[in-house]
Amino acid sequence: MKLSIVIPIYNSEKIIPTLINSINENLKNLKNFFEIILVNDFSNDQSWNTIIDLSKNYNFIKGINLKKNYGQHSAIFVGLKYC
Repeated sequence: MKLSIVIPIYNSEKIIPTLINSINENLKNLKNFFEIILVNDFSNDQSWNTIIDLSKNYNFIKGINLKKNYGQHSAIFVGLKYC
């Protein structure tokens, strides 16, 4: 990977698809050179299911599901360790 984008997710099920579509559109020239790592920080909504669905449709999406809410900084750190 040339570019890894780490995004912490918390109760964002409604905006995740829009975000992914926007990133994909802006980076379409970098096909196979980027990944998006979505770190679900123990959301109360269906964010994790949205991440799973998107990862089935886009091979550049990776999902991490945290077992409790650790906060934004910790979620970003987990994503950075993954990439």
